[in-house]
Amino acid sequence: MGLPGVPITVEIPVGINLTKAPFVVVCGWYGAREKHVKKYSDELMKLGCGTMRSVMPGDMVFSPLSSGRIRYTRELLTAVREARVTHGMVKGPLYFMFMSNGGCWLHATMSSTGMLAPGGEFADLDVAVSGTIFDSCPAFMSPQAGAKVISLGMGPVYGFITRTIFYTARLLLTAATVLGTGSQDALVWRVFWRSVREAPPRRELYLYSDSDPLCEAAKVAELVAERRGMAGRVKGVARAEVTEVRWATSRHCTHLLDQRDEYMLAWKVFMKL
Repeated sequence: MGLPGVPITVEIPVGINLTKAPFVVVCGWYGAREKHVKKYSDELMKLGCGTMRSVMPGDMVFSPLSSGRIRYTRELLTAVREARVTHGMVKGPLYFMFMSNGGCWLHATMSSTGMLAPGGEFADLDVAVSGTIFDSCPAFMSPQAGAKVISLGMGPVYGFITRTIFYTARLLLTAATVLGTGSQDALVWRVFWRSVREAPPRRELYLYSDSDPLCEAAKVAELVAERRGMAGRVKGVARAEVTEVRWATSRHCTHLLDQRDEYMLAWKVFMKL
């Protein structure tokens, strides 16, 4: 299941009432391996949730073109629809969990394309969505943050070369966009942030840390406040509620390990497990 070379894995626990069980879609972070994301699926299954997991390829995450991300998002949502039908889980709650911007690009793409909107290709799934979880995201795409992400795990020399190429490419892309459109609105990092800000209000849980160098806590806090304002204007509080857990110290996409008890409690409360 999935695009060529991009696995989408479904795992369902045994011995539970599938008609009422939550189905959680875990969208892993850039560079995550299958075994890393599986740890989250395993914990969710212990709580009685059906799970799906996948990781968007890096070339789609960092591409200035949206076509690959749209194709991947459509493939994932198609798989979600099919899995819920196959396992008899269409009446249970549906949750999406986005990890870092590699996962959150799916959320941004759903928002910008209106895939889940009324009349959209996957409007039937929107009705089922009971909430969205953001782990270490959305991260504001400053040049410095982007350079850190793309050079993760590299030595000093390769890291310097990679960051230099990144800054140069970003500068050239900005210049080309301004020359072609007359503004910077179409820049990929602006499209991302605009999409997460303007996404339809629903129940949302943000899990982030002040010590995370890749996800600026102040920007997430600003977004949370803004989203709470939007939620307050929507009728039906059950579908428009924004909560957060903000730690002083916890590593990027490692809150499950660094803050396990509070992290698991946040899951349980939010998903009513």
